[in-house]
Formats: sequence, C-alpha cells, structure tokens
Amino acid sequence: MKNNLILYVKSEKIPIVEHTQGVPGHPCTGGFRATQTIYNYKPEDQKAIDLLKDAGIDHKIIDLSDCSFTAQLKAKILGVNETPTLVLNDRRIKGADNIKQVLQEIKT
Repeated sequence: MKNNLILYVKSEKIPIVEHTQGVPGHPCTGGFRATQTIYNYKPEDQKAIDLLKDAGIDHKIIDLSDCSFTAQLKAKILGVNETPTLVLNDRRIKGADNIKQVLQEIKT
C-alpha cells in the first residue's frame, strides 16, 4: 500500500545522569553528564504508535518535542494542533480512537 502516513506525536525527554569525578582534591571540578536519554510518550500517543506498528503499515513518526522550530511550524500550518495526529494524504485524523477506525477502513 502506497499511502503517505505521517504520525505526529510528542514525547518527554528523561535524561539518565551520572556523576563524574573531577581532579582529586578539588571538589568543584566534579560534574554530571547525561549518559542516556529515554523518550517517554503520552499514553494516547503511545497507543497510536502501537496501533500503526500492529497494523504493519509503513509510516513515519515525527516527534514534535524533538524537532526543529521550522518542522513544528510546518506541522502547525498543516493543521496539526494536537497529538497524536495521523496525516493520510490530505486527511488529518486526531486522537488514537479515530486513528484506530481509519486503520480498520484501510485494512479492509
């Protein structure tokens, strides 16, 4: 199936931080650094992601929390004002329940 499916979601970044040793005898040289970042999606956004994965339909995910200002502005211009939003050709489907209904229509 050759549909242009784009799913817009938002996530929360959770950095995993560890303490680093500084120069011995100089406590002010120690610090913290992020070793890993975990992206945690809102429950409804995660549900929409899972629906698309389970359907086995090719899609692109755009995380509005982790993209440039121009990408966020482009999404606003396209009519993406809440997440999750699925863009299918020229249709905008908002909300996980509505996405589920559209995916059922596509599969039949």
